[in-house]
Amino acid sequence: MSAPGEQVQFELDGQPMACRVLRARRRTYALRVATDGVLELRVPQRLSAALLPDILRRHRRWIAGQMQRHAEHAAAAPVGFGHGSAQRYLGESYALHLARGPTRVQLLDGCFQVAVPAPDDAAAVSLALDGWYRQQAGAVLPGRLAALAADLPWLAGHALPPPRVVRLRSRWGSCAASGRITLNLGLVLLAPALVDYVLLHELCHLRQMNHGARFYALLEAALPDHRSRRAALRRERPWQPQLP
Repeated sequence: MSAPGEQVQFELDGQPMACRVLRARRRTYALRVATDGVLELRVPQRLSAALLPDILRRHRRWIAGQMQRHAEHAAAAPVGFGHGSAQRYLGESYALHLARGPTRVQLLDGCFQVAVPAPDDAAAVSLALDGWYRQQAGAVLPGRLAALAADLPWLAGHALPPPRVVRLRSRWGSCAASGRITLNLGLVLLAPALVDYVLLHELCHLRQMNHGARFYALLEAALPDHRSRRAALRRERPWQPQLP
């Protein structure tokens, strides 16, 4: 059996990535993308760990294609907005309770309580939630970005311009050459550890506008477990509301 939590780190298209390693009584290795979106490498029990990165490098095109297909399938999966459906906020799942009335969204008593004129209209429910998420993102993300920036030595004494918080279709965030950071409002659905990863990633771009060795050295110093957080983030997709 494989050691608990055994992983191998490698780069895919210039981005760090983690692969879960499963050891078993077998003669050959096999690669697959598991249902949770994690790349898995099944190998013979006694295969040297030193050989694993080379296996992944040789199959990087296949891995990239499989990861892209998995992401597209996950993005295409419909999100339910019916009574009792699960909705997320900061990594937690809350049941959706619907009522008829003027549009209002509250996170109260451990559930999303949403009132709309037509509760059976999924687009109206989605639009109401989108407005609530937008408000929360505007309230939460700029303050958290400023708090993380205050702990970075290369930003000491520098005033950080407020970020743009908007809906992005395929990215969690970006940093312009001007130093303006843009954040996906859908970040507020993710666990705080993944939110911090995205924010620190963009803050490191204020010092290194690339994904080279110096950039990752900055990220490593600021967030030593950034690789595992990056692997977890790859299983998430930016939230898109079902708008009318």
